[in-house]
Amino acid sequence: MIVDVDAHYLEDHKVLASYLPEPLKTRISRTASGRLLPGSTGDRGVAGRIVRPDIHYPQEPTPPEEIPEIMKFLGVDISVQLPNRMLALSTTSQKDVAVGLAEGYARYMEDRVMDPKAGIYSMIIAPVQDPRRAAEIIHAHAAHPGFSAVCLVTAGAEPPLGDTFYDPIYRAAQDVELPIVYHSAGSGIDDFVIKGFQRFIETHTLGFVLFNMATIVSMIVQGIPERFPRVRFAFQEAGIFYIPMLMFRLDAEFRKRRAEAPLLKRLPSEYMLDFFYGTQPIEEPPRVDYLADIFKMIDGPNTLTFSTDYPHWDFDMPSVITDLPFLSDEEKAKVLGGNALRFFRFEGR
Repeated sequence: MIVDVDAHYLEDHKVLASYLPEPLKTRISRTASGRLLPGSTGDRGVAGRIVRPDIHYPQEPTPPEEIPEIMKFLGVDISVQLPNRMLALSTTSQKDVAVGLAEGYARYMEDRVMDPKAGIYSMIIAPVQDPRRAAEIIHAHAAHPGFSAVCLVTAGAEPPLGDTFYDPIYRAAQDVELPIVYHSAGSGIDDFVIKGFQRFIETHTLGFVLFNMATIVSMIVQGIPERFPRVRFAFQEAGIFYIPMLMFRLDAEFRKRRAEAPLLKRLPSEYMLDFFYGTQPIEEPPRVDYLADIFKMIDGPNTLTFSTDYPHWDFDMPSVITDLPFLSDEEKAKVLGGNALRFFRFEGR
């Protein structure tokens, strides 16, 4: 059993707009796709040197009917699909657009994409700009068996996602018994964090990691795991090397300043070891024992979930896990599927 916890497709925003009420329906359908949500620095295709002739992405929308063939190509049994453009959702200040896109996306996925019997799932994307409306979207769509989690996009979220401002979202996820996935993105770092980057390589190197790190620090110090104890948490698309660094750094700060995190009953690293983490893009150090050490520090066989990030240019195949010499067959099975089955809600299979 191989579960891909993070795959993407390029949705047709004009079709998505058809699921919205007026005036958003007309407004979004008439907006050029590249202007719908903010982007990031530079050219992902490196002036055509990175090409994907096997798929429509990124020039054309991905037909939902192609997802089973993509799953077969990747060798996965379950695929959690997220639309590519929506990963920039938290970077827009237009609340009505963010809420409208999130609601339309949920309806679009229910109607056209999700198919639990075929192993095709998604997540409810919560518009962080309006937590009250986000909670309404979660309650309205949580009963559909195709939704396996609630997704919060960490890129550009202001204030950070541990703030009490977002409590309605966490409370709704706990009410409907869905886990929360924090999904990072490279877009937005040059707008929200560091001004003046010149190339995509700069924002792509740092954006995913910085946004996930900021979210982990915020949600742990502000006591989200203690305030919402029935919610499970996962972080995606930032690799895994940042995890132990943050564990030990946050522990050191906490030991010196416990009074500033009064809700915590354990060391921050202990909470982090309760979380799950997507593997992609798994790092490729010059020595495999470096990677083995990271697995040991974060209890990788029990905390990591495999993801491809397909069809992005840097996607991973299951072989990035099956080829690891330091994992037993049982541990590989956990990372490739077992841990995801423990974390996500996969109904209707």
